[in-house]
Amino acid sequence: MRKILTVLCLFAGLTALAKPQVYFNYKVFHTPEQGPYLSTSLQFISGSFKYKGDELGNLSASVEITHLFTANDRIVLVDKYVLDSPQMKDSIVDDFYDIQRYKLPAGIYSYELVIKDLISGEQVQGNQEIEIKALAPTEITLSDIEFIEDLHKSDEQNNFTKNGYFMLPYLTNYFPPEMDKIAFYTEVYNTDQLLETDEQFLMTYSVENYKSGLPVEGIFKFKRLNAAEVVPQIIVLPIGSLRSGDYNLRIDLINKNNDTLHTEKVFFQRRNEILQTDIASIKDVEIDPSFKNSITRDSVPYFLGSLMPISERYEYEIIRTMLKGYDTTYMEQYFFAYWKQTNPEDPFMAWSAYKQQVYYAEKLFGTQIKYGWEADRGRVHLQYGAPNAILDRPNEPSAYPYQIWHYYRIGQRSNVRFVFYNPDLATNDYPLLHSDMQGELQNFRWEGDLHRRDTPNTNVDDPGGSVHYGGNSGTFYRGGM
Repeated sequence: MRKILTVLCLFAGLTALAKPQVYFNYKVFHTPEQGPYLSTSLQFISGSFKYKGDELGNLSASVEITHLFTANDRIVLVDKYVLDSPQMKDSIVDDFYDIQRYKLPAGIYSYELVIKDLISGEQVQGNQEIEIKALAPTEITLSDIEFIEDLHKSDEQNNFTKNGYFMLPYLTNYFPPEMDKIAFYTEVYNTDQLLETDEQFLMTYSVENYKSGLPVEGIFKFKRLNAAEVVPQIIVLPIGSLRSGDYNLRIDLINKNNDTLHTEKVFFQRRNEILQTDIASIKDVEIDPSFKNSITRDSVPYFLGSLMPISERYEYEIIRTMLKGYDTTYMEQYFFAYWKQTNPEDPFMAWSAYKQQVYYAEKLFGTQIKYGWEADRGRVHLQYGAPNAILDRPNEPSAYPYQIWHYYRIGQRSNVRFVFYNPDLATNDYPLLHSDMQGELQNFRWEGDLHRRDTPNTNVDDPGGSVHYGGNSGTFYRGGM
């Protein structure tokens, strides 16, 4: 069974031991005849379900699934059915999947999913907002991009096949070391409306660094395609040489005049242990005297730790391992090597500028139990810079003290918000409660959690829980700052 480490999932934090564990994702596509439709994908984690056996020793699970879509407090669509897993042997119990397709008009829906293990009786549920946008008839665009785990030609007609191919969805944006390719499916719409009949256009596929936006050398493909109402595409990109880090999968549509018609980006994370930093080579680094003079020996661990908010995920783990030891000379060497790589022209200038931000975060966000760069607010400040606006609500009725930070722009994303709150009312720690920033904690029940100060026994599975508590947090978050 494949182990999922980082997932885009509806039930993160809702599942527990003895509870069914299910990962959910959805994509929106369009058909010329019927308009938009929603494709839902479910992955059932095999070890979290009960199984029944037959006389031949085969095992199977039985799951009741309910999809509920509402809009303006009105039920738009409900689908309830029973799914039996494929038959398995006791020694080989694999995850199993379900895909459904629902024709839905453009709009914003409240979606609720209920999963019940019919053998154990255990149940989980969750909800989120889903927006389906209408297809603009005069604009060349793409469908959602769907990652694929397994792919092969098939003549079968079912929800796992499209355009003559069986496609098993890959429900996470995390690609571990054992995966050396990214496969995905997408559809191009309306090229026949804006290009001449049978005119060719170019579709390019590349990978860029998420933070810098710079392209990754050696990962690039292109196809020449003919204009049509719908142009389906299955693409495979090699990532065997891609280092650990955060990236964007980038797709560009280009006409014969070399004009870009459309650009689409999808965030993903890569872990590649084979290509990690050569730790041994750091021991050969000669430290610049200016660095030695700017940091006392006993403060080396502190400033090394302060790099964690701005480090790639694999670097974060390296630093955390070093901080468990006592070799400050090695820490100094790593620290200097980090800034030498960050700014080869003037590493000391880059470090000096960052050090001032570390001091600033310590002064504003340090607590009795955490350094400033360890606290969530300090980490966000160092990672993304100072917010453009801060709403501070220390005394809102029924709510814990909270802050909403608003960034007008972070990299490629606009109008990004972070919600911090202080549930213990003592440490002034203000951990992160929710954000719409890619890669950050996304808690769709954050309003309910924020307002549990006076209602601690609220049912966490109540999809409407967040509307019962009063307060203005939702209004502020959605633009009322």
